[in-house]
Amino acid sequence: MNMIMARITAFVTAIFIWLGIIFNPAPPVDGIFPDTVPTQKTAFDEGEFVMGDNDIVVSPEGDDSNDGTLESPLRTPEAAKEKAKSVADGSVTVWFREGTYTLLSPLDFDVSDKSDVTYRSYPGETVEFLGSKEISGFSETTINGVRAFVTDVPVDSDSDYFRSLFKGRERLSRSTYPKEGMFKIADPKTDEAIAGTHAPDFFTYSAVFYAHKDNIMDFANAGDVEVKVMHFWCDEHMPIHSVDVSTGRIETTKPSAMKLRVDDNFIYENVKETLSLPGEWYLDRAEDKLYYIPEEGDTVENTVLRAGVSEQLLTFNGAENVSFQGIDFTCTDWDHIDGTHTGKAFDPSHPLYKNIKYGAAHPQAAYETPAAILITGASGINFTDCRFENISNTAIKFEKASKDCNITSCMFNEIGANAIFIDGDFVVPATTKNINVKDCHIGYYGRIYNNAIGILLTHAIDCDLTNNEIHDGWYTGISVGWNWGYSANSTNNINISDNLIYNIGNGWLSDMGAIYTLGVQPDTVISGNVIYNVGCDEGQYGYGGWGIYLDEGSSFITVENNLVYDCSSQLFHQHYGEDNMVRNNIFAFGGDGQFRITRNEEHNSLFLENNILVGENNIMYWNTTDKDWFQDNGNLYWDYKKGGNVSSGDSGLFENLKIPSMMSNGYYNNAVFENPVFKDAENRDFTLATNSPAIANGFVPFEYDAGTITLFE
Repeated sequence: MNMIMARITAFVTAIFIWLGIIFNPAPPVDGIFPDTVPTQKTAFDEGEFVMGDNDIVVSPEGDDSNDGTLESPLRTPEAAKEKAKSVADGSVTVWFREGTYTLLSPLDFDVSDKSDVTYRSYPGETVEFLGSKEISGFSETTINGVRAFVTDVPVDSDSDYFRSLFKGRERLSRSTYPKEGMFKIADPKTDEAIAGTHAPDFFTYSAVFYAHKDNIMDFANAGDVEVKVMHFWCDEHMPIHSVDVSTGRIETTKPSAMKLRVDDNFIYENVKETLSLPGEWYLDRAEDKLYYIPEEGDTVENTVLRAGVSEQLLTFNGAENVSFQGIDFTCTDWDHIDGTHTGKAFDPSHPLYKNIKYGAAHPQAAYETPAAILITGASGINFTDCRFENISNTAIKFEKASKDCNITSCMFNEIGANAIFIDGDFVVPATTKNINVKDCHIGYYGRIYNNAIGILLTHAIDCDLTNNEIHDGWYTGISVGWNWGYSANSTNNINISDNLIYNIGNGWLSDMGAIYTLGVQPDTVISGNVIYNVGCDEGQYGYGGWGIYLDEGSSFITVENNLVYDCSSQLFHQHYGEDNMVRNNIFAFGGDGQFRITRNEEHNSLFLENNILVGENNIMYWNTTDKDWFQDNGNLYWDYKKGGNVSSGDSGLFENLKIPSMMSNGYYNNAVFENPVFKDAENRDFTLATNSPAIANGFVPFEYDAGTITLFE
């Protein structure tokens, strides 16, 4: 009876509030804004050269028969690593003089290697470890009616074939078809799927589809052309086996990881017939020739390109206390993933089985992509002030009980897959632990595998992901957890704080968040992050451009003091979870509303307390209208078109619920429906006036100073 009376009282009160808002809309309040001084960010201090008793010097002009002194340096990293082993006691610093050190095979560290060694650049000098070789000797020719350069490149085997070509630090583009926009699948031939799993709506593996006949050509070297399909949260890389131009039928040597559907977007990559734009290239293995369309200023005499050779630069297997500082790791190659998500465990009697060369890859987060730097069961592996650029796969991966490692003040730019991947075996508690990523700039990741993540953490505990700047990826910025549902989770106690994340998604894929979590994580905290411009696919799967996204089973997580704005879907989304604390955040200008919970469960989903939610002619709670999905208290709501006359539910005129109805369902408790008095919301300055009604209602202002401490060039 008391509950019923409370509902009635709330309902009546809400009617008066609502009517007052309608007929007496609150005018903007002239606030008094405090003077704010931004925190000064300083460049990393690389220190000075001091030669220690055990130290070693390496130079491109050195010789591995030298003694490794400043006057008589070694030549290669391999020789320096071996010389360090001879030091019985004490630390060692290996100083690299300016220049390029090519690693055509990885530099491997294991338990036999010297501990407490730092490999670093000589102060003020640029040191580059790269996985590519030079190609020159070009002459002029014409291809597809366009001026081109050509040189002989023998391709005697698959190991001679490369998929990455660089001009300095710039990745050059393989030719694509079409040049603009994308094609649409005409018929996915689902009835010819080579395999399926427990969820046929998503995970059906296909190695054939039909293109529209005017979207296909008789490719000169069809076996080197690749189909790239972009759908759901996955991009497929499917090398072509055969093409039938009369019917549009395309068979591939690698099956899709997810179900192909009519109108899925796709393009062709590595097409000789469309080679035409400056900076494009094509390696013709049938002719043993490399074609390159010159850019302005290129001549056959001055054109020197780098062809990717190595996929991997460094490995650490059980090694301890090895650090790198001030080293650039650049220009590696990639190959198609022979996926273990399904492997090649297809029915040998299937008519398409004979075509299959690669197993279907894992459909999520570029999970199976190899790493240029792989740390396995190692501890004390650190990277400071390093640069990772034009890495074609994942840049760095920690796995299998690695611990006590740090990536600090590093730059990641133009990364093919995940910038950083922290993984481990699924055991509770996780044995991969204390892997920290701080003060790093991660930009333009997922350049080859578009569904890659800036920082991906799956099975690990006690990690700090703080003060990073992450931007311009096709998919999620930070992803933490790898356990769907409420069962025991090996991921916990992750600090995701003070990160600046923006320009994520860019309209290609779906189901993403700037910050994304999975599974029960009672000590994980998401705090002080500034997030904006997250955009999902605008086509047939157009959903899921979220700012903060707590996915299946995310529970007992604290989300506080975050600023999230301008996302194509909602600013905050929880699929389903239990008792997450969401407090003191600013959620502003979601494209489809400000806040959403997808699944209603018997327990409390979350606590929403003392937040500011503002929009512009859209709804506050998207599709979250049934009674008692969650508990809210003390939030401020404001719509810059409708004032305090906010609504929840669907966007349709007759599907949304006004304040009285929501209050009768248990929401808008102790709510404030007033202008929060931001300094300049239109231009996205969310500084609060000192007399803001949000502050009076319990909101505590916080600094919007997310991002790196170091100034990166």
